[in-house]
Amino acid sequence: MRERADAPTDRGYRTTMGLFATGVTVITVGDGRVRHGMTASAVMSVSLRPPLLAVAVDTRAYTNQMIRRAGHFTVNVLAEGQEQVALRFARAMAREAELFGPDPSPTGATGDPLLPHTLAHLCCELASAYEEGDHILYVGRVTALWRADDPRPPLIFNRGRFCSTNCRVCITRLDPTEALCALIEG
Repeated sequence: MRERADAPTDRGYRTTMGLFATGVTVITVGDGRVRHGMTASAVMSVSLRPPLLAVAVDTRAYTNQMIRRAGHFTVNVLAEGQEQVALRFARAMAREAELFGPDPSPTGATGDPLLPHTLAHLCCELASAYEEGDHILYVGRVTALWRADDPRPPLIFNRGRFCSTNCRVCITRLDPTEALCALIEG
């Protein structure tokens, strides 16, 4: 049932797109001197042959400079229970030590940091970049990948909340009271 048709405002568009559930990832990049990362849900598979994937990054994000300078990036697929990781990398002004901690992270085939306990890592060489609106769409050629032999479900984002494919309860800003109420009202 269609409620109404509205002209797309910023808020209306964001709310409507929030109905589309997405996986949660952290894009990491390292250029040999600096490590950086950001939470991203705008990630998609583009091609099987060759293996290509795309990520959308806000034009104002520091990650843009890093990807362009390094020429590569890695997509870390988050698992259920990694909400704090997603929130840490979602802070726009956070830099290296705040994101990764004081110890060096293991790196993938492209030299980008790999986050621990994730479901997968996809290391990509930058193939192309397209500026569209307020984002840059980076297409990366997957050069190496790793996936966990892990039964944990992925971390999902839907309607402004972290969710699990494992149950019907969504966690809003990690508020256990709201999650419990949702379960009871269920």
